[in-house]
Amino acid sequence: MSKQKGMLVYSNFYLAQQALPGIEAIDFYLAQSIFKQSSIHHDDSEIEVLFHLFLALSESQRNGHSCLDLAEVAGSTLWQGSDLDVEYSGASATHAEQTTEMASGFTFPNLERLLSLLAPYSRSEDSQQLLVVLEFEQLYLRRYWQFEQQLANFLSEKVKHVSAGDNTKCREIIKHLFSEQNPDIDWQLISVANALNKNFAIIAGGPGTGKTYTVTKLLAGLLMQQPDAHIAMVAPTGKAAQRLTESIISAVSAFKKAGAINSDILDRIPSTASTIHRLLGVIKNSPNFRHNQENKLSCDVLLIDEVSMVDLPMMTRTFRALPTHCKVILLGDADQLPSVATGSVLADLAPWPSTQYSHANKDYIEQVTGQTLPYFEQDTSIDYLSYLTFSRRFSGEGGIGKIAKLVIAGEADNSWQQLSASNSDELSYVGNKSIIDYINQLTTQYYAPIFKAQSISDAFKVLDNFRILAPTREGETGLVNLNALVEQQLTKLNCIKASNELYHGKPIMISQNHYGVGLFNGDIGLLFNDQAGRLMAYFADGNSNAEGDIVGDGYRALSIARLPAFETVYAMTIHKTQGSEFNNVALVLPNAGKNRLLSRELIYTGITRAKSHLQIFTSKDVWQSAVRTKVSRASGLTKRLLDALK
Repeated sequence: MSKQKGMLVYSNFYLAQQALPGIEAIDFYLAQSIFKQSSIHHDDSEIEVLFHLFLALSESQRNGHSCLDLAEVAGSTLWQGSDLDVEYSGASATHAEQTTEMASGFTFPNLERLLSLLAPYSRSEDSQQLLVVLEFEQLYLRRYWQFEQQLANFLSEKVKHVSAGDNTKCREIIKHLFSEQNPDIDWQLISVANALNKNFAIIAGGPGTGKTYTVTKLLAGLLMQQPDAHIAMVAPTGKAAQRLTESIISAVSAFKKAGAINSDILDRIPSTASTIHRLLGVIKNSPNFRHNQENKLSCDVLLIDEVSMVDLPMMTRTFRALPTHCKVILLGDADQLPSVATGSVLADLAPWPSTQYSHANKDYIEQVTGQTLPYFEQDTSIDYLSYLTFSRRFSGEGGIGKIAKLVIAGEADNSWQQLSASNSDELSYVGNKSIIDYINQLTTQYYAPIFKAQSISDAFKVLDNFRILAPTREGETGLVNLNALVEQQLTKLNCIKASNELYHGKPIMISQNHYGVGLFNGDIGLLFNDQAGRLMAYFADGNSNAEGDIVGDGYRALSIARLPAFETVYAMTIHKTQGSEFNNVALVLPNAGKNRLLSRELIYTGITRAKSHLQIFTSKDVWQSAVRTKVSRASGLTKRLLDALK
């Protein structure tokens, strides 16, 4: 690096750290590393633009994007000073005062100029040493470009494999699984038939649409095709895996009771699901897994639930470990929040809001089901995707179902009218109380009964009935403050002592995986006195009986000293509740100002955690701003896959 170049890059360190709200130290160091590693020569004016592009790339990746869409930044000004951006970046109040006046931001040149500057970084065989890659007018960190490219290749190979010549067998399986067929289009039946002859299928749908019920029938059908098939079932978190296990067991039990499917087939469906991490085999202090492209998994069918929570690197690593013949079935709600980490895999793989089969696939399904599908104008190659749209939980006319549909459709005005006028058994608007008064009311009604419970089972029933959900951790309506307010009210009610940090009846959430004791990030537990009066940590028994655990009554107890890191969980972030459901939910949004975290997907995810009753604490401005904001993550996965399937 020349002295002049080095001085300019280092001068940008001051600019990045002191005058660009939202930029963090890691962004600067990554941008500088790209220059240090590259042998490509640039003059000072080029370095200035490229340095800011690399800052923007790093920031976008931290915010979940797989790449930086150059068309989005071309001609725009980023990092102009605002309290919003500084607060979101986690800067201190003092730093916020220092940067607000200084942050004039940086204006990027037009797209043609950006592409010209980045031409040396275009995808090519001789650019393997570069840390960034330009493709599709998008700028990638090479690592994530490789993840995306590999996943698209894996998927295209799976999608291209369609079994031929077994329509008769598929027709027999469908008749066995759906003995009472509805003359109207049965999308559960269609989804099963569609997946029977494919090595890759997605069954997508909102809450209550019967995704697990449908996939249980599909697993039975696959076992009818291949009786000795080894099926693995996984989910991104321990809680989601537990719910998948419970749902599959419930569906199998119902099918046995109805006598609709042979018991010997149902008995071969797995009764337990695990986390993806556990399936792949965690290596301590390593991002890699025991199972990979060199050490494949031994399964014939892999079912992944709650796919919206799975990030790009994890999905790619999963596909690396799969044998070529393995069928993959993905379940999820494409309208939910994308993963906390990089990528939006499910949204990328579900590019249309409704089922759009090719004409050839439509003919196959009609032959094996006897049903007549609507005409699909677009002869698409997305045959792997089936949507379930009828919700048995939410009719769409009730408060929760109706508000959920309006929110995800971006209907800011109509959804506000619906919400502000609601005070029903399903949906209530809370807008005329202070946050302290509101939390005091919720605590007395829903959480104080935990401390009257006579058994751990009764205590969990109370806890599982209700949860406070919030978008953020910090601030007046962040979960840290909400949990503190709950504990203050419990102290006033003489349920707990203010001096006790650990106490009988305290709900906790694990925040760090610990495979030794079988606890994972997101697992919910209760601190509860055992019969001897010792304060123990209880968790639902997820068939993970680590040595020394006390198992009984469907729960297991561990010494608090054995627990990994945990936190109080009267209130949870909406992200952490993905894969969970509660009969009653209080959704607490900021009552003033704007927040970059708020979006229609976030609100929708919070709404759909409620099964019976939902309360929403918000203001009109915050609500409408959130509903108008759509999460859109930059990615090239959809284009890569569609191009490969042409």
